[in-house]
Amino acid sequence: MRSGITKLRPLLLAALFLLYAAPVAAVGHGVDWVVLVDDTGTMRYQSRGEMTVKAIEEFVSLTERGDRISICTYGERPGSALPTNPVVIKDESSKDYVTSHTTFSFDADRTDITAGLEYVWHERARLFPGLAAGGGKGSAAVIVLLTDGKLVPVYDTYANYEKTHRKSRKRLLELASLCAEQGIQICTIGLGRENKVDGELLADISAKTGGTYRHVASASNVAGAYRAIAGERTALAPVKVVEAPGIVDLQDTAAASEASESPPEKKVKQGNTGARPSSAFSAFSSEFCLASAGILAIFIGMIAVGTEKRQKWAMRFSTSLFGTGEKRVRGYLKPIDLAGTTSARACIGLENPGVESVRVGGGTSFLPHVEAVMEFAGTKDGSPPELHVENGIVTVEGEAVATRKLKDGDIVDIEGQRYQYLRGNRR
Repeated sequence: MRSGITKLRPLLLAALFLLYAAPVAAVGHGVDWVVLVDDTGTMRYQSRGEMTVKAIEEFVSLTERGDRISICTYGERPGSALPTNPVVIKDESSKDYVTSHTTFSFDADRTDITAGLEYVWHERARLFPGLAAGGGKGSAAVIVLLTDGKLVPVYDTYANYEKTHRKSRKRLLELASLCAEQGIQICTIGLGRENKVDGELLADISAKTGGTYRHVASASNVAGAYRAIAGERTALAPVKVVEAPGIVDLQDTAAASEASESPPEKKVKQGNTGARPSSAFSAFSSEFCLASAGILAIFIGMIAVGTEKRQKWAMRFSTSLFGTGEKRVRGYLKPIDLAGTTSARACIGLENPGVESVRVGGGTSFLPHVEAVMEFAGTKDGSPPELHVENGIVTVEGEAVATRKLKDGDIVDIEGQRYQYLRGNRR
């Protein structure tokens, strides 16, 4: 009996090793997911934030054992939405921990996408442990970036905004290239009307890393975008070659479901074409393909340069109204809520000279329930609008005013309804 046990001991040890090593192997070969979410105040509108939270909960439920998931936010100050990033998915309790401990504020001002991606890049050793352990091989790393606005970097003074924006945009694309070199894919989601998100920029970011860009017009369909990305895990692999996969536009939940539930494409089997081509013909085909690729690259480069020039021309045209020198300046009043509270008040958009004036309060479209009535009169010299109080008490920076030239950052109190005036197209 003793001799039999002795003979079986190596088999028992091997069985125990496999039993305990299996979970470790699963953890080591999962996907490193980083869910990067826009945490700005506009996410409160039209249930965007609420629907995004539900979509992320579903996304977490679709992760598999051994995956590692981190949830981060960005605005002016990017950071973690979880007490600890990443969380290793071992069982259902791991998923429950992620969904129950994730918190968003949705109160940031600027949509600083660059700052968000910069944060993930600097924290990559911690956020992508599988990629780090494998030296960039044999492990998948994916950033799922969602935004409902255009890139708005943090700036010191509005006078330098255009320069800051160009620099931030350039850095954002550089970060995408760096991620591609490390084998990190970026899948982007643009939420809201197409003219409110920079779909071209988001598509460029994804294309550089072999990821996909999805536009979702309605918040009710954002879950479909996350679901589709989760369903693409079989195609995930370290990325070294950059190709543009195109743009996926999700307009309804059904389309999103089909994208996530459809089986992987099958390779078309070639029929018998007879003798194999000669080596000389193969060499000719390779040279021909290389030459064609070179010509195509030059052609695309010429188009890109032309596009850039057209964009610069369009920018000059849009900032000078028909050569009159009248500057287009955008600004809006952003609601400020007390700490720990969330209101459904919308931003009050002010645009000059697109609109000559905006009336607020006393039965108008904005704050019709308050007794105070005021008008924001536009200007044509590029300066902020002027506030004219017609009825009631309105304070700016704590001072009751009848007329006041606004400046960026001013706090306006309308019968207890507090707003902050912000310059720039940052909605």
